[in-house]
Amino acid sequence: MVAIGVGWWFGSRTPQLQPGWGATAVVLAGDGVPGTRDGDALRARFADPFGIAVGGDGTVFVADAGQSQRVRRIAPDGVVSTLAGGRLGRADGLGAAARFNTPSGLALAADGTIYVADTGNNAIRRITPDGLVSTLAGDGIAGNRDGPGYQARFNGPVGVAVDAAGRVIVADTYNDRIRVIHPEGTVSTLAGSGEPGLLDGVAAHARFDTPCGVAIDPAGRILVADTGNGLVRTITPDGVVSTLSSPADGIVRPVAIAAGRNGEAYVTDDRGRIIELSPDGTARIVAGSSPGFRDGPGRDARFRQPSGIAVAGPARLIVADTGNALVRVVGAPSRLPLLPPASPRVSPRFDDESFARLPLLWPVAPMAGPHEVAGTMGEARGDGAERFHSGIDVRVEGGTFVHVVRDGFVEAPVSTGAFASLNEWLRVGDVTYVHIRAGRTRRNEMLDATRFVPTYNDEGELVRVRTKRGSRFTTGEIIGTVNPFNHVHLNVGWPGDEHNPLHFRLVHFADTVPPTIARRGVRLYDEYDQPLTTRSRGRVLVSGRVRIVVDAWDQADGNRPSRRLGLYALGYQVLDRGGSPAPGFQTGRDTIRFDRLQAESDAARLIYAAGSGIPFYGRRTTRFLYVVTNTLTGGQVSEGFWNTAELAPGDYVLRIRAADISGNVAVANRDLPVTVVPQAATDPDAQ
Repeated sequence: MVAIGVGWWFGSRTPQLQPGWGATAVVLAGDGVPGTRDGDALRARFADPFGIAVGGDGTVFVADAGQSQRVRRIAPDGVVSTLAGGRLGRADGLGAAARFNTPSGLALAADGTIYVADTGNNAIRRITPDGLVSTLAGDGIAGNRDGPGYQARFNGPVGVAVDAAGRVIVADTYNDRIRVIHPEGTVSTLAGSGEPGLLDGVAAHARFDTPCGVAIDPAGRILVADTGNGLVRTITPDGVVSTLSSPADGIVRPVAIAAGRNGEAYVTDDRGRIIELSPDGTARIVAGSSPGFRDGPGRDARFRQPSGIAVAGPARLIVADTGNALVRVVGAPSRLPLLPPASPRVSPRFDDESFARLPLLWPVAPMAGPHEVAGTMGEARGDGAERFHSGIDVRVEGGTFVHVVRDGFVEAPVSTGAFASLNEWLRVGDVTYVHIRAGRTRRNEMLDATRFVPTYNDEGELVRVRTKRGSRFTTGEIIGTVNPFNHVHLNVGWPGDEHNPLHFRLVHFADTVPPTIARRGVRLYDEYDQPLTTRSRGRVLVSGRVRIVVDAWDQADGNRPSRRLGLYALGYQVLDRGGSPAPGFQTGRDTIRFDRLQAESDAARLIYAAGSGIPFYGRRTTRFLYVVTNTLTGGQVSEGFWNTAELAPGDYVLRIRAADISGNVAVANRDLPVTVVPQAATDPDAQ
């Protein structure tokens, strides 16, 4: 389908809306499948859409990195085409002859020139309206050097903007500086000491932390999305830095920023939100509330890792929805384009089928394994703030080298966290590695200074390691060492939407040991969580709505005997006294399956009963108490009950199904004799 009449809505004839305008998000281009395909907007594909710029005629320009390495354009009639690039590298030239390495931020000058923050090439490139690419500044070597453009050096610049004087403003991300390329081509540092931190002040006395986005407001101030600090900063033309937003605004890792016509600013953040800041710094959420995908109004809309953002007119924004491989419009309903509705087939998801084409290697040598799996997906973690364990744990000694299990590139500007803690992590491609020393040995010696950015204090101690956006790693490369937690945790899939790593044929992993259901491990509770303990003739008396809780665990081949692992699937079935399925239970009810997890508040508390947990959190014995009447399917959790009123009064057997990922099923202790009795007449719910 072709978009119809898109160009009209970029005009300036309509009056400005009042502050607080309500927004709706719709798809402008892309089908949600990562790739590179030009053509009609809703059939086109983007690999890693990041930077956005909008022309006066409604043309949208997109920096598309990843496997694309192009600058794309979406014409006013909805047709997507390639303006320049197409292969990884560094080369000037016309159109497809040019090469980029992770193009990120875009800026559009009044004469139609597009400026590109070419992150992986440590350079700023420019593209003429006819697609001729040249290098404006940066010699391609990561560093920090002012001077003539061809001699200057940047370190992974991500953001770029152009002011009214023709100066190109650069967020020199991993130098933690804001740089300026003057019209004659000379590069100078406007603000930032070069050390990550948070400090207002003048020029080099100020500090930023991984700044990624820059924009110019109507007053000529530079707005900075200070990603690592979670703040929006401002810089006057003469270099005075101040902080516009507040930590109380709750902005999480803002990546890009755009300036509105009346002094407001718009930022995208890591929680999948589009946030507006008024000139006085007051914040409001325009669209989005948590990662995901959904068109719709305000906070009902969902984005996944939104990055580039541009103002396309009053109450109209264009957003690069990077994680969903889409370009979206966020605007007041009266300002949305005349677009055909997005196909219901636009349903972005992690491509588990492609990931599964190769078997999964172990993250430590020998990568063909086997090693001890010390934790499986879905296990209960936390104490008072329970959460699901979203991957697997591989047990090895601290200091062991950690290897990349799958080719991948670093997409997010901030792809490491929790430095020097037990939970330090690094994300490469579709895999996250946790409990590691990212980029360094057990003695904190750096493994690779080209992709990892170390920060040292005045005493020469290593205090920070970052991984540059666009860094590429191949299977088997060393990316760090196991920290004192003595295991490496592996997540597969999108953050907040992880898939079970054991689904991907972990090489030489074996589990021939059936799960265990504890003796008297099947327990029943009424809907008010009161235990059902009354028995008659050895049978538990049940009525009304019942919760079923099962105390069970698994083990795998090669694990130490004391190691208890979580199960993969659980469910229940009701049989009559003769062992045949009771009415409504011709097949078992499979309620819990740990194949996929999506972030939900309190989800773990619905699946696990109180008392679940592992010894690390203060318990002597690992316990998994599953509420099998609640449901976990497709990563989503919901509450449920066994409604005993659907059965005729009488004797039955409640049978539990407890299985591991290899298909082994627990047999012992799985049956509980019960008697269904009429609900007490005094029960108000029975009236």
